[in-house]
Amino acid sequence: FIPWKKLYHRYLMKEESALHRVERILQDFAITKEQQDCMLGLIRCVSAIPTGQKVNPSAALKGLKSHHLFSGAEVCVVSKLPHLQSRTGPENMWAIVTVMLLFSNGVSDIQKLVECLQRPSSTLSHVDVTETLYCTATLLYAIRDKGIAITNRIHYNIFYCLHLMENTSVTVQTAEEEPLVSQCRKDLCGCPEINLTHEQQRILNHRIERGQVVKIMAFAGTGKTSTLVKYAEKFADLNFLYVAFNKSAVERGKRIFPTNVTCRTFHSLAFGSIGKLYKEKGRLSFSKMSVYAISFLLQNRHGQSLFVRGKTVLETLENFFASSDEEICEEHAPVWFKNTHGERKLISSAEKTISVEEAREIWYKMKKLDGDVEKKYKMTCDGYLKLWQLSKPQLSDYDAIFVDEAQDCTPAIMDIVVSQTCGIVLVGDPHQQIYKFRGAINTLYMVPHSHIYFLTQSFRFGPEIAYVGATILDVCKGVRNKMLVGG
Repeated sequence: FIPWKKLYHRYLMKEESALHRVERILQDFAITKEQQDCMLGLIRCVSAIPTGQKVNPSAALKGLKSHHLFSGAEVCVVSKLPHLQSRTGPENMWAIVTVMLLFSNGVSDIQKLVECLQRPSSTLSHVDVTETLYCTATLLYAIRDKGIAITNRIHYNIFYCLHLMENTSVTVQTAEEEPLVSQCRKDLCGCPEINLTHEQQRILNHRIERGQVVKIMAFAGTGKTSTLVKYAEKFADLNFLYVAFNKSAVERGKRIFPTNVTCRTFHSLAFGSIGKLYKEKGRLSFSKMSVYAISFLLQNRHGQSLFVRGKTVLETLENFFASSDEEICEEHAPVWFKNTHGERKLISSAEKTISVEEAREIWYKMKKLDGDVEKKYKMTCDGYLKLWQLSKPQLSDYDAIFVDEAQDCTPAIMDIVVSQTCGIVLVGDPHQQIYKFRGAINTLYMVPHSHIYFLTQSFRFGPEIAYVGATILDVCKGVRNKMLVGG
């Protein structure tokens, strides 16, 4: 039952048995780099696919004649594989179909081909068609793995069509929702009812429990926020905390999430616990620390520029704030610095020690709430977030936490998140990390999970742009097991 579909996915997962089986198939049909006509071997392999006994090849071929690629494919098979003409079975039909797949210029060509094959008059079943597509996709994928020069476009087009065939959108409405209530929500928040993909529905089928860490790996524009909204609506008996680094994301969340979701930034949570204490004492600065300000807090040292030292001390403090560490140490000091001539120099061990000592002194004075310290040592937003992390907060009012853009969280933030006893949902795109300069780590790769889901169908673009994006991820990052598709 659906052996090629199973083999395709097992091959993508690099299962040993699947790799050996595909290798044996390639050898049996002479689909190797050394064979000049290896693509003919691919056609012969696909043409040998077992087909249902009720299939009438002549009827299926008659339905294919309306496709603009049929005549060229038929001529090719007659010319290159003439022995198939004498076969009474479906071999000649599948050979022509395979050549049409290889001749296709885009997704639309394959979609039209599938439409022709699935006409009632063709007598082919849905499984017959999908198995042929999976067989071709498996061989094309393996051919590229073997270093045979062939475009990845054909495989992508077939994969794209299979994805759309098997992941059609479904409309989901919770049992508690009445149509009028749904319409009111649409009018109030401007977020219309959406059709969920099967990938999104799989996420909604999972009820999160305490202690679970669920990852949602979402490509750009795949509806991760919409998925979270629907998730919160479905599990209306649970209290959720939606946290994001970006204030604009939180403001949007307040408009579209149901009432059982509290939307906050990490900094606002920290302010409510720690930051407000410094504000009440007039010792809070909402401005980011600058090199200029830091340099005024340092003592003069012979032969050293205060501005250059200010940069190394500032970077040491910023690295500490982003880390999950409890104390400032030499690991937080930068490795390189630029001198007054703009030359990049390696920081010596002695200079690191000095930077750490100066950073510790500044941090000590920043933390003090009494009036003994000069006003110039003020607490910053990242500073009180660090203090909140060190206080080991427990967000016990919530059943689960949604962490948006998890790929841009710092170790300090993730230390807060993973220390919670409630359920944790990490959502983000590991390929869109933009806050690495602020000490962010790719949490989606580093934090262990109990469950993982993927959102690969983007609604921002169609197959052409999706193909370019998928190819860039393939070539530049080696991402091939999960492919981006357009909506």
